Amino acid sequence: MRHFLKSRRVQAAISIVLAAGLLAWFLSHVSLAEIGKVIASASRGWLAASVAISLAVFVLRALRWVWILRPVGRVPFFPAFRATAVGFAANTVLPARAGEVIRPALLSHDERLPFSALLASIVFERVLDALAQLFFLGLALAGSSGNLGSFSAGRLRWVAAAAALAAVGVALFAVVWRNATERLLERLFRLLPEKARGPAMRIAHTFLDGFASLKSPRLLLLVAAGSLGMWFVINVQVYCTMRAFGLGLPLSAAYVVTTAAVLGLVVPTPGGLGGYHAAVQFALNNIFRVPIATATGVAILAHAVSFVPISLIGFVLVAVNPRRKRELEALRAETAGAPDKKRYS
Repeated sequence: MRHFLKSRRVQAAISIVLAAGLLAWFLSHVSLAEIGKVIASASRGWLAASVAISLAVFVLRALRWVWILRPVGRVPFFPAFRATAVGFAANTVLPARAGEVIRPALLSHDERLPFSALLASIVFERVLDALAQLFFLGLALAGSSGNLGSFSAGRLRWVAAAAALAAVGVALFAVVWRNATERLLERLFRLLPEKARGPAMRIAHTFLDGFASLKSPRLLLLVAAGSLGMWFVINVQVYCTMRAFGLGLPLSAAYVVTTAAVLGLVVPTPGGLGGYHAAVQFALNNIFRVPIATATGVAILAHAVSFVPISLIGFVLVAVNPRRKRELEALRAETAGAPDKKRYS
């Protein structure tokens, strides 16, 4: 237990240091006074629209999760939304995106569903998110000619297409040839130390279980359409934030900026601090030649709009129920080794 607590503290410390370093680099390009001036001049109407759309995004996210979980059980909308809100709130204060484990753990506790299956659904969500984002990035690249800043649009098209085809191929192979996939993974895992083979195989099974929704064509179509619809709304939200700063860029520019933001969120900092900001700033300034102060202001408010409202909702849902707070603390401790826990499986 002592070793576990120490490792968690080390992870938290690294995450905080990383966030601080990225934020310092992000803010080093322009003075705070200039950033404040740019943000103060932003349109309140466009920002209000962006906030309203951001809340609609999480309604769609919870609804899509309900559809993904159909092979597991019929989950009511509100418990799915509550778990989503609390999970995103946890991501803002905990390192290594711990909310992605808390979210399925909370729904498993509330609805008495197997935790491993719910965790697998989160993995499947990430695959859907990547495919949807590649789709919109592809649309942006298809409509561009020549270069995007220092990047060749033609090369980026091929990279996006190859990544999308690879993801679709892996997903279909995992569903249609499940047994063959498991045998292949077993052979690959023989290269690992003996102690690591069991946990690795359990994680792999969890990943494969997440693709259960693909077995039903009707459900697959519903989930795919829901993913594209949700990410279109996310892009519109980013576009509204850009418009708040008077940027006359087309909607397709938001597709590129959103892709950059998603890549920035890969950095394991609490709430995407630093990574999100630096990525959006870079995309706007280097690809679309937006002035650095404006690009910085867009990054700050786009992040705030995307994460603050849903986090406040999550914190409120915990605060109004003291028992829920104790349960979350217990769930966070019990799901530290999520794929290996037996209680919820």
